[in-house]
Amino acid sequence: MHYAGLQYWERPKQPQKQPKPSIAARFAHLSEDTKIIMKTALKSSLALIASVIALHSVPALHAQTQTFLVDINTAALGADSANAPFYLDFTMDYGNSALASNTATLSLFSLTGGTAVGSATTTGSASGSLASTVALTASSTHPESEFYQQFSAGVTDIKFKETVTETGPDVGTPSEFTASILDSSLGFPAQLFTTAPDTGSLVTLDLNASNTLANIGTYASLTSADGNTPVPGVTAVITAIPEPATTAAMFGCAAAIVAFSTRRFRKRQAA
Repeated sequence: MHYAGLQYWERPKQPQKQPKPSIAARFAHLSEDTKIIMKTALKSSLALIASVIALHSVPALHAQTQTFLVDINTAALGADSANAPFYLDFTMDYGNSALASNTATLSLFSLTGGTAVGSATTTGSASGSLASTVALTASSTHPESEFYQQFSAGVTDIKFKETVTETGPDVGTPSEFTASILDSSLGFPAQLFTTAPDTGSLVTLDLNASNTLANIGTYASLTSADGNTPVPGVTAVITAIPEPATTAAMFGCAAAIVAFSTRRFRKRQAA
């Protein structure tokens, strides 16, 4: 266009964008037989994954292994330095089932702001170190096992992985696992006063073959009536760890079905 001696150029019109085809349109060229095969493969994959999940959710009749993470916040101990040294304590107490044999393995210890100190004190079958792995067993041979080891006063948080295995019939009184923090307010290592039913544990678990994360008790320290535990606020939380076998089985089954369905689809297309 030309106006009063000036020249203007019209901007070329941009081609209109074509709308993306719908999902139905993308598969419209496929034959009905092919669509049926794809739908069947998808339904089979979902059904198999659901079956795998269901099988892994059924409690074992004779044994069960449960794995979870424990996080104990010990920052409040900074105000309790007069009652140092402090200790991390684990116990495994046997129930009354003659056939039961239960174990707890603790590993991957992480102590924020400090380290483990010295060697551990152990009784019964307990063994190990906070620098590596701790193991306890509760059985008729070792009805009581305990492990405790000092950690430095600057530690503000303690994390570790716990694997508990329950073996035997669920009859009578179950074996019990506990985790606690000990201080020296009484002149010797003694549990902090807590909100737990036993008034001294931060983590408790009564072992049986149908344990879930909901069966694990977590508690917090309180100021005791006699003043032996002057600082509240030491707390524990737990986090579940997905079983690797469950995850691998789910994806393995789905991959196998998809691969099988793909081969069938290609053979039919070639025909």
